[in-house]
Parts: sequence; structure tokens; C-alpha cells
Amino acid sequence: MIEVSDLTKHYPHAGRAVAALDGVNLRIGQGEIYGIIGRSGAGKSTLIRCLNLLERPDRGSVRLGDEELTALGERALQQRRRRIGMVFQHFNLLRSRSVAANVRFPLELAGDLSAAQMDARVDELLALVGLQDHRHKRPAQLSGGQKQRVGIARALANQPEVLLCDEATSALDPETTDAILVLLADINRQLGLTIVLITHDMRVIRQLCDSVAVLDHGRVVEQGKVLDVFLQPQHAVTQSLLAETGLGQAALLGQWRERIAMPLLKLSFVGAPALQPVLDKVGRTAGLRLNLLSGTLAEIKHTPFGLLLAAVVASDVELPALPAIFAREGVRCEVL
Repeated sequence: MIEVSDLTKHYPHAGRAVAALDGVNLRIGQGEIYGIIGRSGAGKSTLIRCLNLLERPDRGSVRLGDEELTALGERALQQRRRRIGMVFQHFNLLRSRSVAANVRFPLELAGDLSAAQMDARVDELLALVGLQDHRHKRPAQLSGGQKQRVGIARALANQPEVLLCDEATSALDPETTDAILVLLADINRQLGLTIVLITHDMRVIRQLCDSVAVLDHGRVVEQGKVLDVFLQPQHAVTQSLLAETGLGQAALLGQWRERIAMPLLKLSFVGAPALQPVLDKVGRTAGLRLNLLSGTLAEIKHTPFGLLLAAVVASDVELPALPAIFAREGVRCEVL
């Protein structure tokens, strides 16, 4: 659906050119929810604004479907942008307009529908985001979550193929964030819409996304399916971001390496094995006795997963044989 090739963008700073993006390459599938995460200054906002050419890259290309956006002239690009919705961090609603009028605004700009058709489309969108009873209110009368729902409805007005979300939940409290994430998941499921969102919060990635790219200093340092990246992070930046949520290997290891003389096992459970008595079964068959040090059980987009760190107290089999024994139960085992 979206292909980004060698995307590079510099900004002038203190008399020199600073790279906000440095050779970024991404492939985002049709109907996918794709997360882009990184710390402040990693280049996330620049990247998402380059996807719809609000920022022109210095080098590289952005392809949407079979069309290269970076090759379009300004007039053709304006037409193409109607098929790319964008949700902003701070809502960007028109204060003088009602909820319904804010949603209607991009339809008026496009000028493709009659007044009756626009009214029908607004009604449809307000129902989708659950704001039918707030249609006559002004933005000042809404909560933060309601304002973001208006922003989402407005972004969907022209029936886009792609929805870009620029830190769409960072101005919201955790409970409201969860509600917005549920709404985005519903929109993705009902409309088959491709969603790209940037965030600094691994919890958002875990709850919503299918795939993720990790940015650091303008470069993609890691990317892949969320389950793979969460359970087997390769880059130090990814490991650090996960450690802050209590899900990364660094968080599991902590100081145990220094304090425990016994061998350590890192166990990764995905799907059904996370809910089965695997440790008991392996313990009986392999004579394995473990001292559980730390771990977690959670979900990644409705898929249960677990991470455990355990010290080997005793085992009837050699340590190198344990990964194969656990693999037969659907569990990844690493001897640390």
C-alpha cells in the first residue's frame, strides 16, 4: 500500500544541515496498522508529514499504491491528498464551527457532493465515532477524547485509503487513549483502512499495531511484526523502549546476572502456550526445577504472550537440550 524508499530530509540548524531523516525505507501493507516509534527528535513527525508530502523530502520517494507521490505536481498532489486522512495530536478543530460543521469542512473544500449528500456523510461519520448527540456543540464544549473523535471523523470525510495519525493519543489520559485505540481498531476492521501512526508509547504499539518501525536519529534501526520485535528486540533503542514498559529483556534481566550464580533461562510464550502449564510439563519430563525471578503475561493485539526469566536450580538434561524441549511445547527458550 505504501512504499518509502531512501527517504532523506535535512533542516538547517546553526549554519549546517541536520538530517531529520536519513535513508528511511518502509513497506506498509494494505489494511495494516503500522506503528512508527522513537524518542523525541528521532524523526517521527517529519516522516509522517513526508508520507503525504506536507514536507518535501530532499531525496527518495513515497509510493501510494501504484502512484509515486513525490513525482506529482502540486495540483495533482492536492487531489491525491484527499485520499490520505490525517489526525493531529492537538486536534486542530475550527473553534467557530460545530462538531458537524468541522466534519463537513473537508467535504465543502472538495466540492464533489451535494448539500444533502454531505449531510448524509456527516451523519454516517458521527455515528461511526459515537458523537451523534454532540453534533451541535462547539469544540470548547468537548472533552479531549471527544475532540479527537471529531478529528478522526473529519479525517475520514473524503473516504481516504490511508489514515495518518500524528501522536493522536499523546494529549489524552490513559483511559481516553484506550477508547481512541479501540475506535481506530474498529475503523480499521470495518473500513479495511490502512493506518499509520507515530507514537513514543510502546503500549500504543502493543495494543493496536500489526507491524512497527523503530526510529533513531532519522534512521530505521529495527522493523517487523510487533510480536517479533517485542519478544526478540535486536537494537539497543528497542530494548530500552521495551524496558520502560517492563516487557524488554533488559527489564527482565535487571541485576539478576550479577546476583544469581545459577544458569538463567529466558522463556517466550506466544498464543496458547502462554495459557498452558508448560513449565509443569517440562519440569516433569526433563527433571527441571526453576526459580522464577521475574516475568509478565500480557497481550499484543489480542494475542496472549508471556516473558519469564528463571534460574535453573536442577535439571536431568544438559542445558543445551532445553531449547529443543521447550520448542516442542511452542515456547522459545534462550540459555543466558
